[in-house]
Amino acid sequence: MRTNELLPLLSDLAALVSVTEAGSFSAAARAQGTTPSAVSRQIARLEAALGLTVLERSTRRLRLTAGGQEVLRHARAMLDATHAACDGAASHASNVEGRVRIAAPKAALRQLIHPQLPALLDAYPRLDLELMMSDQAVDLIAEGVDIALQFGDPPPGFVARPFMEVRTLLYASPAYLVREGTPQHPADLARHSCLHLAELPGDDEWCLVRGAERSVVHVRGRYASNHSEIRRDAAEAGYGIACLPDFTTRQQLASGTLVPVLPGWQLLGRYQGSTWLIYHADRYRAPRVRVVVDFMLGIADRLGKGVVGMPAGK
Repeated sequence: MRTNELLPLLSDLAALVSVTEAGSFSAAARAQGTTPSAVSRQIARLEAALGLTVLERSTRRLRLTAGGQEVLRHARAMLDATHAACDGAASHASNVEGRVRIAAPKAALRQLIHPQLPALLDAYPRLDLELMMSDQAVDLIAEGVDIALQFGDPPPGFVARPFMEVRTLLYASPAYLVREGTPQHPADLARHSCLHLAELPGDDEWCLVRGAERSVVHVRGRYASNHSEIRRDAAEAGYGIACLPDFTTRQQLASGTLVPVLPGWQLLGRYQGSTWLIYHADRYRAPRVRVVVDFMLGIADRLGKGVVGMPAGK
């Protein structure tokens, strides 16, 4: 019998335990808040599925058959395991308390991680989270950080788990490309309004690669920002061609408010490559840190499967 065929029988097995402990269908029904006929139907369904009579019924009492005694033993074990799982979860949740400090790039934390955290807070009422936005690598020990999300090679001495891969690409609104034309080569970007970071010297010089081909172009534009949500909004509004991490534009690509520019070319830069979830092995032993690490790894898994929304990021 396959698992999906077994699932409907779980409540019927529980009903068998209830009937044998209560001594009658009516007493079991009162305990379950249902009717004797409903309980009787559960036992009949169980017997039909097993091809076995588990209870011999008479006007005076119910008696387990030999086969019914064996079924009852397993049914009780199932309920005991269910109670143990619930008790373990409650105990685990009660042990999760205290503060966990998380550091991550601004947009990844604001747009990718933060929307998921209410579920974690609801599950662990005694857990406190402190979020630290930082686009630079942090010193976990010196800054009191429990968990960090970082680009590039992870520092030695810490556990590093892969979180996601990021590529920087170019995007614009269809209206802008109709009005100004669509670039066919990176050199064409010099005559376009380009929405760049303007964070460090050289951010207005874009280096694009396609296979072995490399092209460097000095770009300019009327609007610049060191946050991709702003650049993305400006691109959607038709103010130019924006450099954006690929994970930030899935919703816009699906709706058609943005389209790729120079597909096949990749813009080199700081905010791309492998991102890692980093923490100290000793900290992971604390239940409060462990549940947050596991929760964030769950986010990473859903990102890889494309089942988490991809809002703006840096």
